[in-house]
Amino acid sequence: MDWNVAQLSERQVYRLLVNTIVPRPIALVTTVDAQGRVNTAPFSFFNVMGSEPPVVALGIEGSAQAPDGLKDTARNILAQQEFVVNLVDHRLARAMNLCALELPASAQEHETARLDLAPSARVRPPRLAGSPVQLECRLHTPLAIGPRRHIVIGEILHIHCRDGLVDEQLNVDIDGLDVIGRLHGADWYVGVGERVQVPRATPQDR
Repeated sequence: MDWNVAQLSERQVYRLLVNTIVPRPIALVTTVDAQGRVNTAPFSFFNVMGSEPPVVALGIEGSAQAPDGLKDTARNILAQQEFVVNLVDHRLARAMNLCALELPASAQEHETARLDLAPSARVRPPRLAGSPVQLECRLHTPLAIGPRRHIVIGEILHIHCRDGLVDEQLNVDIDGLDVIGRLHGADWYVGVGERVQVPRATPQDR
């Protein structure tokens, strides 16, 4: 089967993409507005995109309810130029879903989800203390994709990992990390428990 994307609705394209490009890591993003109010929202259109400079990319859809068409996360990043990516493990899964609720701009999702905040080292938005990995980011490049969608590229300034996850050689305990990724549908996620090792090929393998 195959499809001409131009002949599909936006929702049909979305369904094909999110059900085939799996698993997707989840960024639970914390930002602040001009008044210092904290916004917390999850995004699975997310990944790391390089290490020199270290950058991440977020795909942020628009909001039909907002007068400017922007979600709070996009608005805050564009205005304040800072954000924190907090990775999600099994323990944070329910709280992450609570942060996805449509709440007024004045509401602070971390309070609804009962998430503790921790001060960041290099940026104004706080970190989520319960997250296994937190990436403090500065806006590098904003890309407007269509009237209400943005791809935000952020430069990683500071990395926090839960104590005990990383040894002195920077080896990471993947099982201890316990992060989850987004799968198909509204309710399905996957962990890192089942893994497949594929040795790197050499010229002799041809």
